[in-house]
Amino acid sequence: MSSESIKTLSLRELFGAEQYVIPIYQRNYAWEAKEINQLIQDIADYAVRNKPIAKGLFDEGADNYYIGTLVVYERSHNGNTTYETIDGQQRLTTLNVLINVLRREFGSEINSTLPRSILNISFDSRPHATETLYAIAADTDEVPYQSNKTYSPAIKRAYTIAHTSLPKILKDARLELDDFYAYLMSRVFILRVSVPHDTDLNHYFEIMNNRGEQLEKHEILKARLLEKIQQDKIAGNVFSKVWEACADMERYVQYGFPVEQRRALFQAGDDWNTLRVNSFEDLTQRLAPLQQNREQREQDGLEVDSLSIEEILVRGIQFTEEKKDTEEAPERFSSVISFPNFLLHVLRIQTREDIPLDDKRLLETFDLYLKGDEQSTIAFVHHFCFSLLKAKFLFDKYIIKREILNGKEEWSLKRLKRYAAGNVSWVNTFGEEDVSKGENQNLIMLLAMFHVSAPTQIYKHWLNAALNFVFERQEVDAQLYQEYLENLARTYLFNRYLKKEPDDYYQIIYKGVTRPEEVEIDKTRLNQGTAVENFIFNYLDYLLWKREFKGHQNFEFAFRTSVEHYYPQRPLGNIEKLKSGIDDFGNLCLISSSKNSQLSNNLPSGKKDYYHKVGADSLKQQRMMDYDNWGVDEIREHGSEMETILFEELINFSAHA
Repeated sequence: MSSESIKTLSLRELFGAEQYVIPIYQRNYAWEAKEINQLIQDIADYAVRNKPIAKGLFDEGADNYYIGTLVVYERSHNGNTTYETIDGQQRLTTLNVLINVLRREFGSEINSTLPRSILNISFDSRPHATETLYAIAADTDEVPYQSNKTYSPAIKRAYTIAHTSLPKILKDARLELDDFYAYLMSRVFILRVSVPHDTDLNHYFEIMNNRGEQLEKHEILKARLLEKIQQDKIAGNVFSKVWEACADMERYVQYGFPVEQRRALFQAGDDWNTLRVNSFEDLTQRLAPLQQNREQREQDGLEVDSLSIEEILVRGIQFTEEKKDTEEAPERFSSVISFPNFLLHVLRIQTREDIPLDDKRLLETFDLYLKGDEQSTIAFVHHFCFSLLKAKFLFDKYIIKREILNGKEEWSLKRLKRYAAGNVSWVNTFGEEDVSKGENQNLIMLLAMFHVSAPTQIYKHWLNAALNFVFERQEVDAQLYQEYLENLARTYLFNRYLKKEPDDYYQIIYKGVTRPEEVEIDKTRLNQGTAVENFIFNYLDYLLWKREFKGHQNFEFAFRTSVEHYYPQRPLGNIEKLKSGIDDFGNLCLISSSKNSQLSNNLPSGKKDYYHKVGADSLKQQRMMDYDNWGVDEIREHGSEMETILFEELINFSAHA
């Protein structure tokens, strides 16, 4: 492939005069909040790390951010070239939407020169998708969604997500819009690769979508850590075994070990619910002889999990128990965190230092702890191995997962239980083993509330706090765990989101905070329309759930990322806009972005008809729907009621701070 077929383009160049087309064999646009927010977050992180030297200006030596590869085929017609996008269309479409959101929604806050419209993407076989991008890019004051055209719901949803999430992400990153836009357009690059003209595009597309994955950063990290203890074969074997057992975040860690090792590490009596080691040395003493025994059996050509004749005769009926123990765990759980991010959580808990929870910085973060003398580096690797095993064991037991059982998907908080007969099942971590209420359910709701409020991996500080809490205790009491999480939620509300000078997450978790005085709290942050933090709505829903407000029996936390104005900002037809209160907390609720894109400009009466059929997304929204009419007075009344519930927590905060 010649150098002429590869071009490095800034986003300003990418969205210039050249045209791109999404061919028929490509799938529909499918990015949701998780992917869109992560893209924005990644760019914001790099912009912050490079520190602008002036408003909207970066130093010549600032690092560029390479956002990936765009693989294209050059179509030529009448001297014009159109780039058929083979790989990278999801990213390309999202960036187009993001830049138009910046232009439309935040143009008045950006001093840099903004293009009037950006549209250089079309779809071969999806005219509605092309029309949606055209509507977003049109030179109009408002996005012309209010027509009879069937616009693409996914692209409309992407616009809503970017519009809502961008200011919140930049606020958390402490990055100005000007600086974000300047970095986005001039320092974010994409590598455009043109395939040869004789390429079989369908075959190439198939290869691109089935290509092998590159070595991941956590695999490189494992090699670097093992290198530090390579002189000790036994320690290296133990480290590798623990790492592999912990790396599968979807599976309980006990299943990462063979039966005899599982017993040595976790079994107390008949159960597997106790971690029996308290250091790397202890871990090595328990695992090494068993691992050597397995290796010897493999060399002798024996099945590694088989029993000798003598063992069968001695154990008798327990032989059937062995067979049950070796059954693999079914794939029924999905984790709230990836393994690379989990490694950073463990490192922060072990070191108690302000470790960034960004897996893009995984290697450079760990490298800081691998540069000491040989003895201290070996000690660090040993300690981390034990910390990893302990943290994964506690994570499985005390952090929620998404569970799929009998075709139903729900949040769960369960521990692994082995019965005397050798059968294994999952039961509630706290309280009655199979009852979906009580203290276990309270903790599920709390943990789920935190989780859905932080959809991107690097902002799951709540997880670090919860994991640190259980890590430091010999026994975890349900009531104390709940009290800790509820106080953490109050701290988030008052010290992070409503305080005039917010405390950072590390300060909140590891250093402690003082009770905020009334003068430090900025209540106006509740009345900022779509800029109000998702956490505040979710926390309020948790408080309403505890008070058993209408609809609490069937309420479940989900990834609702769109702040809706119940009375719309831009009503359909000739309906008059509200003269005040439109951005007030009383007029706001958190719903799914898909519903917001469908109904955003409908009047409350129309929204009520729809939500009565499909169900309300939130308990606050359910409360709003109880009103027969909805105007300025109702907005104030409802807002006052909800604020009272939130600020009652200030009293509870002082009682437990």
